Amino acid sequence: MTGLCLAVVWFWLPLAAQTVDRKLGEIPFERNARAEVSASGLEFTLGEIPPLPISSDRHLSTTNNGVKFDVFFDHGRKTNAVIYAINTGRKQLVLTPEKHKAILEDLLKRQFTVIVADFRDKKLPGIELEKYVFKLTEDAREAADGILHPSGLIRPQLFRNAKATVSRTETYANDFFTLMPGFTVQRNVTWFHYSDIPEPFRKAIASQLGKPFNAADGGKANTYDIIYPVHGPSVGVLTHYCSDEKGREDYYPTEKTYLVMAFAFKNLAVIHQQYFNDPVGGYHKGYDYYGDQFAASFIRHVKGTAASYHIDPRKICAFGHSKGSEVPGMLVNRLRGTSPFFYSKVNYKKLNLMEKDQTIASPFSALSTDITCAILGAGIANQEMQSDKMLPWNNRPTTNISPFFIYADHRSDTRLNTRNVVAKAGANGVAVETVELDAHTWPIGNAFDKASAFADRMLDLHY
Repeated sequence: MTGLCLAVVWFWLPLAAQTVDRKLGEIPFERNARAEVSASGLEFTLGEIPPLPISSDRHLSTTNNGVKFDVFFDHGRKTNAVIYAINTGRKQLVLTPEKHKAILEDLLKRQFTVIVADFRDKKLPGIELEKYVFKLTEDAREAADGILHPSGLIRPQLFRNAKATVSRTETYANDFFTLMPGFTVQRNVTWFHYSDIPEPFRKAIASQLGKPFNAADGGKANTYDIIYPVHGPSVGVLTHYCSDEKGREDYYPTEKTYLVMAFAFKNLAVIHQQYFNDPVGGYHKGYDYYGDQFAASFIRHVKGTAASYHIDPRKICAFGHSKGSEVPGMLVNRLRGTSPFFYSKVNYKKLNLMEKDQTIASPFSALSTDITCAILGAGIANQEMQSDKMLPWNNRPTTNISPFFIYADHRSDTRLNTRNVVAKAGANGVAVETVELDAHTWPIGNAFDKASAFADRMLDLHY
């Protein structure tokens, strides 16, 4: 379990009204549908979206499990698919049919299989919609006549029913992205290279680890996929940390990958963040030297590029499990971006470098690393949070620690760690909630219900 990870970051996004280009007269919904504008300017409706006339080379249509699937695709092999979930019973962004059409046809041009999933007859209440995402992906793959990428063979039970060699839609995809209306996805956005770590720092790491320093490793990159609203209004973000470059693929344990996709149903933007494997040290050795800086740099990058994706950087909630909880676990400490923490790992390793040679530069270094809240799983998060060196429990904790939710793994040691962390936090006046994880089967017992409610409450979602 610790070999994989998940981290999720949500942003509640108060927005400027000018980010949205639309008129109420253009709303493509029933006449009696009521569009609502929240106090922050968000405009959503419960009205129905009619069938969307997408231009594509081919079109398949079927109904699975009470959901109508229209599959659009252009010729050519595709390793990505999107499920555009309409009429889910949740409020939807107010867009014209033309804008929906433009979003989906752009995805087709980028060789996505586009699957419009119409929920108008499904009528799943509340959190049951989020929990349906696992079955939704199976149903959508079947509707698209798609098959798992061959690497899915490492978990053969997940593609028993998939066709072995042929797909009518030419879809060979492990990555099925759930999108709410008005959202799109960008794949493999590069934000960090190993060469961003100063060369003296990289050489010192290699020397201490007894490994050769290879300058060519500088080109190795960390990437993410991002789901975001195309026209606005700004909504939210979720981040998925993984243990290797292929960690986003859905043959990994479902309590991780599908947890990520479930939160797309909240009208949140989503970042699938790849967990970076240090070219010299791998995991976790590399993070032992610069993990604080990596965490701070990533959040600053997201804030610094937020306007491009209609993201408001002022409220952030992070979720992580197992090894993926390391970065959000660091960010619970609102002092993480300050000097005593920023260089704490380097200083602990006694590398004796000048400040400029141990600093990972960021174009957004002036931005805060604060987050609104965190939802943390067992393992690394618990271990880090036991240490006074990692979190300033005795330094105005109610000011410097973000509220957090933490759930305990099935192992007795992590349950004990969790109880200790919760007791310490509560004694210091930090807002904290907890639940014991009673299964590693999606949707992980009642843990998802409580984590979902915690996010809604902390982010004050009005839509």
